[in-house]
Amino acid sequence: RTAKTQLSGGRRSPTTMGPLARAKKAMDPKDYNRVVEEKMKRDGLTRQEAEAEYNAYLENPPFYYALDQKEKYYKSLGYKSMREGRIGEAEKEGRGDEVRAEIEAFEKESRIKAYSVIAAMIGSFIYFRQVYIADPENFITGIH
Repeated sequence: RTAKTQLSGGRRSPTTMGPLARAKKAMDPKDYNRVVEEKMKRDGLTRQEAEAEYNAYLENPPFYYALDQKEKYYKSLGYKSMREGRIGEAEKEGRGDEVRAEIEAFEKESRIKAYSVIAAMIGSFIYFRQVYIADPENFITGIH
């Protein structure tokens, strides 16, 4: 991959087509074109824009595609990030503190999970290192 064909975050530029989108277009061109044409009609996009959107959807699992779309939506409203946008829009409805607390709880839980995985990996490394140091001749026999 060259820097020219990549956008920030590892996403491909609209002018390139990833392997999944290329395979979809080659294996079922009628369906690919049908979806692109529906997208053009529904969203008022050019063919190139509609293909870029559909290719992005095919290349990213739907969950991540949805996150990208939410991020783009909140940035179009003038927010710096999806987090800031969710809080800002909730404040307009009078639910700012509630949404802020939900986001903070989610972020805290995610950090705890991440640190737990890191600690488990470090612990496993230390354990296996000690086992190896104790008896290097019999460490995971059968691999030689």
